[in-house]
Amino acid sequence: MQQEVPTKRTTPKSVRWSISFLFLYATIYCFHVHLRLRLTQTKDLQSRENKIITDHFRSVIPGSSDVFVFSAFGIHSDSDDFSQSDNVTISISSVVDMDSPVRDYKCILRRKESQTAIWTKATLQLYPESHGRRFTAAAFSCMVKDAIDLDTVSLVADNKENPAVVLPIMFPSEAKRTFTVCIPPLNSRYSKAYQLVEMVEVGRLLGADHYFFYNYSTEWNVDVVLNHYKSRGLATIIQWPLPLALQINGTYGTSEEARLHYFGQLVMLNDCLNRNRGASKYVIFQDLDELLIPKNHQSWNDMLNSLPANMAAYMFRSSFFHLDWPNTGLDSNVINEIAKPYKAYAFIKQYREERIFGRSVRSKYIVDPLQVQVVGVHNVWKFRKGGKSYHVPPEVALVHHYREMKQNQQIRSQRDNSTLRYIGALYQIQRTWRSLLHIPLGPMN
Repeated sequence: MQQEVPTKRTTPKSVRWSISFLFLYATIYCFHVHLRLRLTQTKDLQSRENKIITDHFRSVIPGSSDVFVFSAFGIHSDSDDFSQSDNVTISISSVVDMDSPVRDYKCILRRKESQTAIWTKATLQLYPESHGRRFTAAAFSCMVKDAIDLDTVSLVADNKENPAVVLPIMFPSEAKRTFTVCIPPLNSRYSKAYQLVEMVEVGRLLGADHYFFYNYSTEWNVDVVLNHYKSRGLATIIQWPLPLALQINGTYGTSEEARLHYFGQLVMLNDCLNRNRGASKYVIFQDLDELLIPKNHQSWNDMLNSLPANMAAYMFRSSFFHLDWPNTGLDSNVINEIAKPYKAYAFIKQYREERIFGRSVRSKYIVDPLQVQVVGVHNVWKFRKGGKSYHVPPEVALVHHYREMKQNQQIRSQRDNSTLRYIGALYQIQRTWRSLLHIPLGPMN
């Protein structure tokens, strides 16, 4: 009898394809979930911190782009002692459409635990430097007697009784810091995390206690760095979502096309000034690609102590350090192992233009916020009573401006290695990046 040989069972090809497809789908899905979880954790970390301010510009007249308001501050007429019942100015940070019709604006103020409205005339002050744009930075000012328990303010047009926006009034607080640094709006999906870390760490060595960042548009790697500093009490992040009415074709376009100059920088600068009035002895205004470097002192405080006292503003001249020029010839472990890998250009680029810009041309400044009323990009526009400025000689301190400068003409250069006095900041830069493993230095776009 012939023995039956068992046949080998085979899996149909369609089943094998199905199994392969399911395996591939599961792999892609897991990777997608992991990536989204990482991004979500980054955003969640941002929302949990108590120093993220999510105010936004709101229209005073619903459906209209005539006036947008952002924040409100109480400013005493002569001093910042709010225990006195003297005249107080409520200043409302605003953006105004210059093509809008002339209207009669008033403020409605309310005190804590009171529904009684205080009506007062609102006076419009247009800030300089609008650069011919349709929209301009501005402030509405309302005078009121007795600031005690003032809580909120609303701006209304043409005697409307129902305000569309109610703003909390921020008053000067007791001094908490010596040096606070205000940084212009982060924009265009800013992703140069290496630049941010270098600026903060060098600034901290010079004496910076706190940074204010206004975030219009950043990449996720910069968000992580911002949250790193915020979680350590070194930074306040203010979200800066500009109104859609200021956009052109869904974007803010180039600087020439924008309806509001440079992402509302003028509004932001004065908002930062007012937030730090009384809270910080000094406020420094600089860009991300700039460092204010003393030439003969170890810190900003030592430098100011050597200058005339009680000035409202100390103005500093500027010079370009070209990033496309050769690196320093200095060969040391700290340069090769920290500065170069982490793109700490302040310690790699030691040549600047021989030219130093004149006063108020690309200048930056340190102010006493109690003595200053309105600031601009490169100068102070209005002082409070008795306030004066002092122009610091470039031999004492200089703004180092690091930027790409592709130019054909010959530019005379000069060696300037004054940042090496602060080379200890490189070790803190290294420690910061080691705590931010796998975060790209940037740029990412």
